[in-house]
Amino acid sequence: MKGFWLIVRWKMFKKTEDLIAWIEKQKRLSPRTSLEGFRKICALFGNPEKNKQYIHIGGTNGKGSVAAFLKNILREAGYNVGAFISPYVLKFNERISLNEEFIPDSELLKIGNRILSKYPLLEEAGLEPLSFFEFVTLMAFLYFSDTEPDFIILEVGLGGLLDCTNIITPLVSVITNVSYDHMNVLGKTLPEIAKNKLGIVKPGVPLIAGRIPELEALYRETCERIGAPLVFAREEGIENLRLGLRGTAFDYRDFKDLRLPLLGRHQAKNAALAIEAAWELRKSHPISREHVYRGLAGTEWPGRLQVLSEKPLVLVDGAHNPGGMEALAEFLREVKRECLRVVFAASHDKAIENMLPPIEAVADELVFSRYAYARSADPQTLMEISKHPRKRIEVDLDRLIEEACADEKMMTVFCGSLYFASDVLQKFTPTS
Repeated sequence: MKGFWLIVRWKMFKKTEDLIAWIEKQKRLSPRTSLEGFRKICALFGNPEKNKQYIHIGGTNGKGSVAAFLKNILREAGYNVGAFISPYVLKFNERISLNEEFIPDSELLKIGNRILSKYPLLEEAGLEPLSFFEFVTLMAFLYFSDTEPDFIILEVGLGGLLDCTNIITPLVSVITNVSYDHMNVLGKTLPEIAKNKLGIVKPGVPLIAGRIPELEALYRETCERIGAPLVFAREEGIENLRLGLRGTAFDYRDFKDLRLPLLGRHQAKNAALAIEAAWELRKSHPISREHVYRGLAGTEWPGRLQVLSEKPLVLVDGAHNPGGMEALAEFLREVKRECLRVVFAASHDKAIENMLPPIEAVADELVFSRYAYARSADPQTLMEISKHPRKRIEVDLDRLIEEACADEKMMTVFCGSLYFASDVLQKFTPTS
């Protein structure tokens, strides 16, 4: 510990890229039994998280999409909207944004150094060093304290109960869904994982949730005990669903012919959650039906079932857990061409045994690869886990992209991790 403080005490960065490299090296997970330590750290900075209008979004999958939909709806209504999301796809700055702009490098550097300048105070107070996510969350709080947006959309990092974003009191809370991910931290069963995610529920704060029949009683009991109004976005309310490679259209409640540029049945569910959250906010803030229509229609979210080329058909998707892979497989069944090649790379700490079966059931060929970041699983290990009859390994991404573009009869999907999606997007220039 002493060595850590001696290193940090005099460390001020002159380049943004050096600061980001240092942040990326901090502990990803630090065992916490409460949020008191992070609250005390925020207090050293004047409690920048307080007195803001938050929308807090948790869940296993779809958090980023719901955040993007809701942000666009609020922007159409004329509000300034900050957003804190994770992970990023192409650039670290994507984590923190105001309206359509990511946090500038100059602000990242200034705020990062501001935090580091107070590290001696953390030592004096006997506080643990900030983890990676705590550091970035504090950066977001400080940036939004300086810029003062009308709303801040805050995405949970992991779980809910002890996630450092959970020190805020929002206007509305959202839990998109519950699936198997981060089971070593959140629990082995769906009810255990759900209880952790329900940790973001606050007294008097409405919870908007995706309805999961086997968890509905738990949601109702939790919200009743805490005193939080509960609104379910019901899948059966999505009607006249039309799926395609150029967008998604559907009806929800009394909204007819809603249009999304994002692809897949799961995006209609995410949009329904955003609508319910917007309608809850509408009770105290002007938001119209037209704002909803325009906001959904204008939402972009890279790396999520994104079409990179139409001829030949090439897609990239950041699905990185069993629920995400099931949603991807469901979409691919709807649009599959004559032959489907799936290129798969995943993080070594994911539930790969449960991620592969959904995609194996729809793929004609499975290619295992890796991404540039250190968390990437060994392709040989992936291939040994797979039960697909037609599988191989190829780690040269340039060659894989060349193969994908060479055969117009072949449909290719790159998936398994947002890190992998990032690598693909940086090498592949979208044609449509």
